[in-house]
Amino acid sequence: HAQVIVKTAIAALRPALLGNKIANSGPGSPPTSALGHLKMLKMSLRTLTSAPTPLSGKAKKLLRLLPAYETAIQNLARQMKTIKIDQQAFWNQGRRVMTVSARIDKMVNNSLLNIHQVISRNREKGNTAIWLISFLTLLILACGFFLTRRLGGQLAASIREAVKAREEQQKVNIRLQEEITERQQAQEALAKTRDELELRVKERTSDLAAANEMLQTEVEERSAIQDTLHEEKELLTVTLQSIGDAVVTTDLKGRIVIMNPVAEELTGWSWTDAVGRPLEEVVKIINEESGKPYPNPVDKVLALGKVVTLANHTALIAKDGRRRIIADSGAPIIENGSTRGVVLVFRDITNKQQLENELIKSQKLESVGVLAGGIAHDFNNILTAILGTINMAQRQEAVKGDETLNSLLATSEQAVFRATSLTQQLLTFAKGGSPVKKMASLPETIKESTDFILRGSAIKANYLIPANLWPLEIDTGQISQVIHNLIVNAQNAMPEGGTINIKCRNFEQDGTVPGLADGPFIKTVVTDNGPGIEPEIIDRVFDPYFTSKTEGNGLGLAVCHSIIKKHNGCITVKSTPGQGTTFIFYLPATPGKPIVQQEKTGDALDAGNKSGRIIIMDDEVIILELAAGMLSMAGFKVKTTLNGEQAIALYSHGLTEGRAADLLIMDLTIPGGMGGREAAQEILRLNPEARIIVSSGYSNDPVMANYHDYGFRAAIAKPYRQQDLCKVVQKVLRS
Repeated sequence: HAQVIVKTAIAALRPALLGNKIANSGPGSPPTSALGHLKMLKMSLRTLTSAPTPLSGKAKKLLRLLPAYETAIQNLARQMKTIKIDQQAFWNQGRRVMTVSARIDKMVNNSLLNIHQVISRNREKGNTAIWLISFLTLLILACGFFLTRRLGGQLAASIREAVKAREEQQKVNIRLQEEITERQQAQEALAKTRDELELRVKERTSDLAAANEMLQTEVEERSAIQDTLHEEKELLTVTLQSIGDAVVTTDLKGRIVIMNPVAEELTGWSWTDAVGRPLEEVVKIINEESGKPYPNPVDKVLALGKVVTLANHTALIAKDGRRRIIADSGAPIIENGSTRGVVLVFRDITNKQQLENELIKSQKLESVGVLAGGIAHDFNNILTAILGTINMAQRQEAVKGDETLNSLLATSEQAVFRATSLTQQLLTFAKGGSPVKKMASLPETIKESTDFILRGSAIKANYLIPANLWPLEIDTGQISQVIHNLIVNAQNAMPEGGTINIKCRNFEQDGTVPGLADGPFIKTVVTDNGPGIEPEIIDRVFDPYFTSKTEGNGLGLAVCHSIIKKHNGCITVKSTPGQGTTFIFYLPATPGKPIVQQEKTGDALDAGNKSGRIIIMDDEVIILELAAGMLSMAGFKVKTTLNGEQAIALYSHGLTEGRAADLLIMDLTIPGGMGGREAAQEILRLNPEARIIVSSGYSNDPVMANYHDYGFRAAIAKPYRQQDLCKVVQKVLRS
């Protein structure tokens, strides 16, 4: 727009710059027109001073340059006016000279005509007198003396008339000479005036040429300024459009002046529609928590007169009703010491807020994980001792025939299993724990867990799972636990019965889901038609130990969150009170990878090789005694050690004598001594073919999840039953 105004002003000046039609300068003359366009340019630049700091600075700089340009045009207008006056005076003087010359020519012509007439008349009179005198003389001579006196008087009269005519002719000649002299003087005066006027015109023309040259130089400079202005305007426009934040400027009354594309996108208003409207109509800001309108930020900025950061927890309501969490700030637009308006800058932080919330949840889970990791090992050691004792007691002959004792032992065993389940849920939060992944079918895992829980209930499950669903690499036990907890949560929400809809589909992440890496995923949606979750507590459902029920430990959904996170996925919840709740979780898929069916093994106590030499290493004596008793009962020869150094020495001694142990079972963590991880490396250096099983009460330790990477043949988590221990031992011995 500024470029068009400057070009128009130059176009209006061009005739004057070329020296043409100067006399026509008036109200619509080039200088006047140029001053009008210059005024329009100044108004436009003042509008641009309401822009952000880079744009307003450039506009202010150009405003400071315009007065010099305006002064030059006004000087040109005054010079052109002076030249016009001089030129008009020259033409008036010329007209007066021509009038005088015409009058002189007319007078001379009239005088010459009169002289000619007088001469002709006198000539005729003179000829008549001569003939009369001759006739009279002859008559006198013939007639005599009597007539002499009379004829003499007539002759005297004729002579007097001739003399009088001659005198008149002389007067006419004198008058003619005077008129000729006057005409010559007038012509000389006219020539002098013309010379003076020509000299003055030359001087004015020279001044005009100099002024024209000066103006041409200024025009070139202004043209360069115009080009610079155009470049600056383009740069400022591109900059404003390229800013990743929304930018809105208003006047002092809070009416919209400028909006950049990001502001248009976030508010849903176009710039053309928003211009002139009140800010609160276009930029609707509310308190995120209360939903109440936020006070007009323009009033706050104008009241304080400085940069203001608005309160936290603000949300923007777009034209279409969409809500976005924003971070915003405002600042006054100041020009020459006075405030001209307000500029607001805000950005969408919805995704950032979600990520921060996820981080807070993760930090809460990690804090629980620190506690869980600290007590899990000791707690599981105790459970191992209890469970092992119960298993060994159940196999005693005296107990087998006692139903009451068997029932008590079975009840104790179930209590241990419940304690083990609780420990496992706590371990899910442990920092550094990794799932033991394998290729699996998610639909199979979902259906098995769901059908088992809903068997005999009044709740129906609907599955919408496509046949071409991608396979995944997951810890089936942990994912089963996720499904179990979600279904139990839905079941508790619908005590009178209802429907649970489970949908799965392949999903390519392209940045649309916050906190999820790009790539292939399987999206699973679990929806119930229960009463829903209240808005004030929905953000806490994944917090450990938070529950809205009178019973339960509040770990179910927290466990789901932790497991999905450790699978590099994410889980979210949506709910509308009275319309049910929807949980959505994403798990990384592995398209093209085959699912390997796991080989099923029988009871190791009843089949397979029951002989072999085994070394057990554990810092808990009770665990050593129970594990040794379990394996001895199964027919194995067992030796025990309390730490890694003893295990290495015992294995090395047997290797030297040619009767090395066939298998080692090593506890992963030995307080104050060498643990299974370090000891296994030393034993493998002695014999790379050594068979070693790692055992730990901390089942989520990376070594337990990826035992092959550390040289172990298998892993068994505490607590374990006798049949579980024997099954793992038989499997490793057969490998």
